[in-house]
Amino acid sequence: MAIYPVIMCGGSGTRLWPVSTSRTPKQFVNLISGESLFRQTARRVAQADDGLSLADPVIISNARYLDLLERQLTDAGINPLAILLEPCARNTAAVAAIAAEYISRIDPDGLVLLLPADHFIGTPAAFRKAVADAAGIAQGGRIVTFGISPDRPETGFGYIKAGEAIGPSAFTVAAFREKPDQATAVTYLADGTYSWNAGIFLFPASLMKAELGTHAPDVMEGAVAALNATDTDATIMRLDETLFSQIRSISIDYAVMEHTQKAAVVGPVSCAWSDVGTWPAWGDLQDTSPDSGPILIDSRNCTIHAGEGTLVAALGIDDMVIAVHDGAVLVMPKSRSQDVSLVIAALKARGRTDLF
Repeated sequence: MAIYPVIMCGGSGTRLWPVSTSRTPKQFVNLISGESLFRQTARRVAQADDGLSLADPVIISNARYLDLLERQLTDAGINPLAILLEPCARNTAAVAAIAAEYISRIDPDGLVLLLPADHFIGTPAAFRKAVADAAGIAQGGRIVTFGISPDRPETGFGYIKAGEAIGPSAFTVAAFREKPDQATAVTYLADGTYSWNAGIFLFPASLMKAELGTHAPDVMEGAVAALNATDTDATIMRLDETLFSQIRSISIDYAVMEHTQKAAVVGPVSCAWSDVGTWPAWGDLQDTSPDSGPILIDSRNCTIHAGEGTLVAALGIDDMVIAVHDGAVLVMPKSRSQDVSLVIAALKARGRTDLF
């Protein structure tokens, strides 16, 4: 049984503007520990002496990021099995369909480990153990998702409710829940059967093809057509623009996971996971030493990011975000961290494409 990591890295990460932009999205920026999240992800699924054998990764990304991909893969010493380039964004169901079809052509019995490039995992060994635990469940005919152990009533994530036990730390999925309000998140945390939905999946390629064929046949058919018309140069495969752009844009959660009877969840996994989806989430992962970074005077619970050579001093403010990068400054209350898209919309209205 071979496991093929497929890294999804086509997102734009606009909530971390101005550092993350459409030209250099967050997965390629050295945001944490001096290394990009993409490189960390690629190394996380590389071979290690822990008993988990993973194939060389497949990368699925927007075509505009090819140069960034190749440079960072070379720097990390990673040789990908293939790089599949999307001409445009068509959401995660299309990515899952492309991944399942591509891997099934290489290995009809192969398992696909589908994971985002822009997440942080502080304890990779715990994550890899969860993958090893999930492999047998997936091989038995399940689409396995990984539930993250919640440590707070978070309103920014979707949740998975575990059902019946089907193995060690493995359960059927009783329900997928949308991002809740604060009161509902508190009840989920107290319930004890809910975990955060990390958007990471392990499944037999053949099973995902079958489930997409049942629940979203147009997506599966479009992916096959786009892959059949691929322009290939060594390990780089450019998906046909005309065919790929016609695929319906829908998430794998909506297309398959909320309908399939084959879903399972492994966890809750405690691996110091973060989607690094907002500035406060980034701030939670930073060194808070008072002897480095910004100067804070009578200021509490602030998240501040500034490029090298830029000093930020905050006086008398609480619960604020300040992000400075390349001629742009973002200032907002932490409570508005999900609303950075409003800034992007305002920049578009002004024609300031140079800033995003």
